[in-house]
Amino acid sequence: MKTLKQYVGRIVSLHPATFREVAKRYRRSGEALENLFLVAEVSEGMRKLICYGASLRIAVDVSDVVLV
Repeated sequence: MKTLKQYVGRIVSLHPATFREVAKRYRRSGEALENLFLVAEVSEGMRKLICYGASLRIAVDVSDVVLV
């Protein structure tokens, strides 16, 4: 099984359904969003990846991402 820490510093994209949900919330800001995110850290307690893209910070499950 892969450890979450190996994702830190890597570029990921979200699965289409997850990206649609994130984009739907983000569109309200009026900015464009690309499906590429940098994994900046791991929230061990929640087992989530903390990702940044444009001016957005999201916490997602490892099963919601694909390494690019």
